[in-house]
Amino acid sequence: MTKIKDIAKAANVSLSTVSKALNNRRDVSEETRNRVLEIAHELDFVPRSLSKNYYRKKTENIGVIFCREYQPLSSNPFYSRVLEGIEAELTINGYNLILHLLPEDYKGESPKMLKDHTVDGVILVGSLDREFVNQLRKLNMYVVMVDPKIDVGDFNQVLIDNEQGAFSAIQYLINKGHKKIGFISGALERLSFRQRYSGYLKALKYNNLSLRKDYVKTGGLERGYDHMSKLINLKNRPTAVFAANDINAIYGYKAVKDHKLNIPDDISVVGFDDIDLAKMTTPPLTTIRVYKEEMGSIGVRNLLRLIQGETKQVATTIIPIRLIERESVKKS
Repeated sequence: MTKIKDIAKAANVSLSTVSKALNNRRDVSEETRNRVLEIAHELDFVPRSLSKNYYRKKTENIGVIFCREYQPLSSNPFYSRVLEGIEAELTINGYNLILHLLPEDYKGESPKMLKDHTVDGVILVGSLDREFVNQLRKLNMYVVMVDPKIDVGDFNQVLIDNEQGAFSAIQYLINKGHKKIGFISGALERLSFRQRYSGYLKALKYNNLSLRKDYVKTGGLERGYDHMSKLINLKNRPTAVFAANDINAIYGYKAVKDHKLNIPDDISVVGFDDIDLAKMTTPPLTTIRVYKEEMGSIGVRNLLRLIQGETKQVATTIIPIRLIERESVKKS
């Protein structure tokens, strides 16, 4: 890790001069200050306590970082709506949004806006690499995480009530008379899917229904078609399926149709997220609504409270959910 003495040696100045330059003291020439700051940047130096006068001066910019996953952000039916909420709340509060998309093959390099401290804080959204999150800890920056992929208890977080949402979905199906209920999702390494699976298990246990492992199909992105096909091909197939997100549910619709079956007459389906496509499927999808714009808005508000010194506490905000009943479920 780079230290002040490394900068002093590279700039051929004293330790006190480096300290004064980093703290924007007036008794250092502009030329020396610029040289020290340039070398500090080149050496990737991050002080333990960043100067309020230089590093913590207000930029009126907020960084928003997503990971570029399997589809462009603009066409992502979930996170594009979260971004709308972030943008609207920043505009109301007079801040600028600086968006950065991390590549899927992240190599450990921090975005320039973080290294240069050209933002007052940062909002991390969705599926971000643990190595990248660890890098942020070294930057002494205000951070709020929205719907993170991984458990990170030392950052402020905005989370969906995933477990309760899944529990509500399964309870709804059970109240409709279903006892053979399948579960499909992406990889359970993702926090949200893991929590939704936990809600599924709790609902089964609460209703004294045994878990059938052959009814659980997880893994991969957009694997709903394959997962649903496997469930349909079981000798004693489920009468209903809970998909841990709407995308998997919609791909599952295609599998049902290709197997010459009908929703909900042959199999009932419930999703999670309530993306716009959910109400346009045939039949319209019963799902758990997530208030996506509100997640983004609350993420901004929590970050601004940190930046403005209103709180120093690490907090987790849980966003409530709501079951939206449409036409993809029938009584068993």
